[in-house]
Amino acid sequence: MTKGPYVSPSTGARKIGGLTSSTRSPNVSNVFSHVSKVNQTAPSLQPHRLHRYSSSGAAAGDEWDDEDINGTYAPYPTSEFYKKYELMTEFINLKNPNHCPLGLYIMPSSENFNVWYGVIFVHQGYYSSGAFKFRVAIPEAYPEYPPSVTFISDMFHPLIDSGGNLSLSQQFPTWRPCEDYIFHVLHYIKNIFKKAVLDRLVDKHCPQKEPYRLYRTDIKTFTKLAKQCAELSISESYLYDHFPEDNMIRFSPISESKYGM
Repeated sequence: MTKGPYVSPSTGARKIGGLTSSTRSPNVSNVFSHVSKVNQTAPSLQPHRLHRYSSSGAAAGDEWDDEDINGTYAPYPTSEFYKKYELMTEFINLKNPNHCPLGLYIMPSSENFNVWYGVIFVHQGYYSSGAFKFRVAIPEAYPEYPPSVTFISDMFHPLIDSGGNLSLSQQFPTWRPCEDYIFHVLHYIKNIFKKAVLDRLVDKHCPQKEPYRLYRTDIKTFTKLAKQCAELSISESYLYDHFPEDNMIRFSPISESKYGM
């Protein structure tokens, strides 16, 4: 019987079935500590924020963005520190309800806060039992430009090309800065494994044509290959290996003595 996730309060380790994953990172902890000291209630994901643009009437070097209650525009901070601060705040906000999807775990790289590593556990559908690892690369110009998602696991999916790159265009045909956020992308990552999304796929958004064709014309073969994809993702070689050095989410076999199983 597969057991539910277990989180060790002392180590941050998560135990899922016969696996243990650790997501603890001293570097990331230091980042969180710094953000906490800067502002305990940092504003983020503000719905009133408008798209950034340059005004011909603005002083040289200024960029104007937010409209105040008097209808005038206030300068939008564009420093590297401010952008990093906003990104850290967005990551911290993933703990809020409905921000991080159930079954998805994500942590920043130990070397670069603009790279996040994640894993999604699929419990239903064609890819049931799969544990798919992925990387989110966040451009320096975010949120003007969207993040990119690359699966580290080998994938058989219409929306994921042979290099593991996830097509976002089905859900985000036009990226809307300060309206679309990383947590929206995380929910999309979870949803691409659901039948409802697979049923609505459009050919032009699917870089892998064979899975798309099979889903439309030969569901039996598609089901078989999707199952094989899920099984491969939880094989020992993929779970315990295939980890970049800066990926802080690591899996290891469960220690019976340590967890009292």
